[in-house]
Amino acid sequence: MSSWLDRVIRQMGLTEELRFSFDLCANEAVTNIISYAYPENGTHKIVLRLSSAVDSVGLEIEDDGIPFNPLAVPPPVRPASLEEARIGGLGVELIRNFMDECSYTRHNGRNVLKLTARLDPIPPAG
Repeated sequence: MSSWLDRVIRQMGLTEELRFSFDLCANEAVTNIISYAYPENGTHKIVLRLSSAVDSVGLEIEDDGIPFNPLAVPPPVRPASLEEARIGGLGVELIRNFMDECSYTRHNGRNVLKLTARLDPIPPAG
């Protein structure tokens, strides 16, 4: 997945920063899907689609797992001390912070998470 994202984002001429952001977010989302969306195990399909527009790039992640809207997960509560800090539970928050827009739908029995990064406008020449 990371190799595919890297190749396609480079072909699109996008920045290293966007490549990093999409790779991080895709890894967080897909790891959560693999870990939690399939309690019955078996063979499943996760589909990633990368698209671009004049002012944005979008990554759609679709899976056939149990219905789950990761964006409905409340932001984590910051621990008062290092001793109170717990490992994990920050993936969705990372996605929210690295992407400009995130949306979720359930369509035809599939979860669809759409992550969008806005592109900086290119200043006019001259």
